[in-house]
Amino acid sequence: MRCEVTSFPAVGETAGGADIYCGKGLVAALGDFLQELSGGGRVLVVRDGDGEKLAAEIAESLRGDGFRVTELRAEDADLAEENCIVSVGAGGSAAAAAAKKAAADRRGECVLFPSVPCEEGLLAGGGVRAVCLDEDVLAASPADATAAACGILLASPVKRFEDLFAEKVLAAPKRDFHREELVEGDTWTEIAVKVMKNGLGGTVYACDAVAEMMRLIALSRGKRPRRKGEYVFVAACTLAAFYKAYLSSPALDTLLPADHSAAADEIARLAGADRCNILQAFDIFGANSYFRISYILGEYRMDLISELACCDLSSAERKWRRMYDDAGFWMKSAFTSEDVLRALALAGEMSGGLLGFAAGTGLTAAMLPGVTRTEKREKAAKSG
Repeated sequence: MRCEVTSFPAVGETAGGADIYCGKGLVAALGDFLQELSGGGRVLVVRDGDGEKLAAEIAESLRGDGFRVTELRAEDADLAEENCIVSVGAGGSAAAAAAKKAAADRRGECVLFPSVPCEEGLLAGGGVRAVCLDEDVLAASPADATAAACGILLASPVKRFEDLFAEKVLAAPKRDFHREELVEGDTWTEIAVKVMKNGLGGTVYACDAVAEMMRLIALSRGKRPRRKGEYVFVAACTLAAFYKAYLSSPALDTLLPADHSAAADEIARLAGADRCNILQAFDIFGANSYFRISYILGEYRMDLISELACCDLSSAERKWRRMYDDAGFWMKSAFTSEDVLRALALAGEMSGGLLGFAAGTGLTAAMLPGVTRTEKREKAAKSG
């Protein structure tokens, strides 16, 4: 049974322009907080698949407090009345995005009430007045949601390595951004705050790009995609091993150039996008850039390898898998090693940093067979 509170808590901290309120029993106290924001107008409660139960509880509580409430799914939020002065996003990222849009369209206020702690980027772009984090609500999240949240934070060492590579090798400005990491004993509220802050850096890392390719490959195979944070952690572990092997190789310049045209065709097919737009996103190194980066990479190779030595994700992998009831056995059916390597190769074509450079040298393409085993099975089935 959830704890009941009589008043809304004080602001815990601020992130991305939003006030963050943490506590227990916030559903019952939400009416007091929204009283001033609504000004007597209607309240829109937007839900997604993660927030079905929570949205119903919020709507019932607000109606009990005398509010006029409209409750809609995220995809139907545009149908809400124009006098919805406050939009409450209950659930995950889909509900948050719809609530932010509804509030912006109506020049109202947006309040987020996450039901899962795994959603990165909820505060990106601003437009959120407040975030309500209820420890009891987050503690009841499904295992895949909590593991996804932890996966995002456990990927931080690999992202920190990519920051170092960008600074030392690519001469990029130092990223003045505190990277949030998982700490033993963190509550689900603290984890949720860290995940939200982690998405405020504005930088897309290689593990994010690989995660998106894994999602698209899963869809192309007719599989249900997993949560982004799950893909991110799997990608981070793969990238850490790949970077170590790549930087330890003494013969990187003997590879044939990558086939960017074939990669563009595959990415366009997976993403359902125009091939020309995909090619424009490719980060293809010219000859001068290649030799300059190769030289600088040689200068900093040992420093980079030392940094990678700190990215020991072995113990993190074991802890992460144990968050699932089946100890991570679900991965056997969610994707194959071939899927992960193909995602890595395709993401490298559209990524900067070390993964993009490795793709430019042709190494990621050389790791893959010309025709996947799945495609061979499909062709064999068609031929009878």
